[in-house]
Amino acid sequence: MNILVTAGGTSEKIDNVRSITNHSTGRLGKAISEEFLAHGHQVTYLTTPYAVKPEQSEHVTIEQIETTEDLLSKMNQLLSEQVFDGIIHSMAVSDFSSETSIPEEALTTALAKSLADQQNFTQSALEETVKKVLDQLGTQEQKEKKISSNTERLLLFLKKNPKIISMIREKQPTTVLVGFKLLVGVSENELINVGTTTLKKNQCDFVLANDLETIHGEKHRGILIHSDGQTETAETKQAIAQLIVRNVEMKGANHS
Repeated sequence: MNILVTAGGTSEKIDNVRSITNHSTGRLGKAISEEFLAHGHQVTYLTTPYAVKPEQSEHVTIEQIETTEDLLSKMNQLLSEQVFDGIIHSMAVSDFSSETSIPEEALTTALAKSLADQQNFTQSALEETVKKVLDQLGTQEQKEKKISSNTERLLLFLKKNPKIISMIREKQPTTVLVGFKLLVGVSENELINVGTTTLKKNQCDFVLANDLETIHGEKHRGILIHSDGQTETAETKQAIAQLIVRNVEMKGANHS
């Protein structure tokens, strides 16, 4: 099988020296890739600079990206160049990226100026004024290569990133698609319900639902949700990798 695995966590630049990122190490993605390789499959491993990676071999191709924009571009390229029998999208992709930043003083000055000209002081009118000011400030181009620290508070404007997984099924209609959902401190029922929603929304074959509070080193509780509602549970990264590989192989054989 020709397999694509995404792993690690994207990083979104605030300026040339600072970024917003997440804590994903890529260890689960690495374990999944190594399990596929152990079964004789060909793996394209799409990851980030600081994530762990499988050892180089003739059966694995390692590609690197940094931002969500990079990921979108690379995914479009890979999905147009190759047909993947399975896609395991375990990368922790940033929900937001930086649009611009402004010091507190710029916000207070802009708000004060707009409110000084205000004639209508109803709540809805005031909300509209504040929204217009924020829209104007938020779309300003950030020209500083390094944001000045000469302010007590910095306002960072973030814009919503596209959901990469949502476009995979359209581009690869026959692939076995495995999505991932991470929540924090929820019940098992909620974890399964949210994971099932993710599965249906993105037309996945499986979703691996996990809770950050049950992840400690190699101990990693994951619930693999099937498209028919069946669930299977594993308690370590290696067991999760084995569970995913076994189910992808079975599903892929049924597709053939």
